[in-house]
Order: sequence, then C-alpha cells, then structure tokens
Amino acid sequence: MFNTLLRAWSNAATRILAWRFTKLLARASTAAAALLFFAFVGRHALPGALAESTPSVVTVASAAQEPAPRPPTASASVISLTAAPSAAVPETGTPTHARASPTDPVVLNIATPEDLRRLPGIGQKRADAIAELRARLGRFRALEDLLKVKGIGRAMLKRLRPLVRLDPAPADADH
Repeated sequence: MFNTLLRAWSNAATRILAWRFTKLLARASTAAAALLFFAFVGRHALPGALAESTPSVVTVASAAQEPAPRPPTASASVISLTAAPSAAVPETGTPTHARASPTDPVVLNIATPEDLRRLPGIGQKRADAIAELRARLGRFRALEDLLKVKGIGRAMLKRLRPLVRLDPAPADADH
C-alpha cells in the first residue's frame, strides 16, 4: 500500500515538474506574494511616515526682517522671497489649509469651495457643485444631502463622514 502511494505521488510530482507552465506559475505566485507583502507593509507604515516628513506650507520672510542681500557665489545660488508678514506660499499649489481631520472638520453649511477642497476626493468642480447644492437647498439638513452631488456616492460619503460637520460646534458654557 505504501509503495503504491509513493509511486502515485512520484508520478504526480514528475508530471507537474514536466509541465511547461510550472516555472511561469511559480514566478507569478512569487510575484503575487511579494506584491501582497509590500501592499501590507506600505498600508501600515507609509501614512505615518509621510505625515511626519513632508511639510505642507513654506513660510516667507517679511521685507522688514530680510537681511542685507549677499552677492551670489559660484558654489550656491540664493533665492529670497519678500512678502507681507502673514503671507504663506503653498509648496505644490495646494490650498494653504491643512487637510481636514476629525479634530479640524469642514463645516458644510458655512464652508467656501476652498474649505471644501480640504476633503479627500473633492476637487474644484466637486467643491463648486457642493456650494451650488447648498445654495439651492438653503442649507444641508443631513450629510446624506451630499449624495445629490454628482460623483459622491455612499463609499465617498462614508470616507467624508468623520471629516465634516453640518454646523459649527456650539460654544461651551464652561469657557
């Protein structure tokens, strides 16, 4: 009995190894496993690393605080920007506001299109569409009103829910 099973297993192994797609299947399986591994590692490690390492706004020195200009040297070029003391220049053309978060939500009934663009998946066209819908409705009564905007479905609403509020938080009586 044991010899019969051993012979059957040996014949099956020989046929599988002799199959012309064995190497291709092994390589594809290895590549798929590697991609899954990197997707898992990237999903858990990347968001925290990016949040800590990339600055969102570059500040500009005011004209009154700027030191006297230095003559250019051959080893390095110096670029100085002058502006009003409170001005800020975005690094990549993004709004000067930080991304919306649960601690800093976007208030839908008073938000400008620029405020709405702080939300993930909301560009200029969708922000304008949300502002037009709010003007047509008078005000949003429920977050589900956003489903009337083209391009906002249940999945996007689920992502936006912790990042938006209908109205500003009431002032605390304690403070």
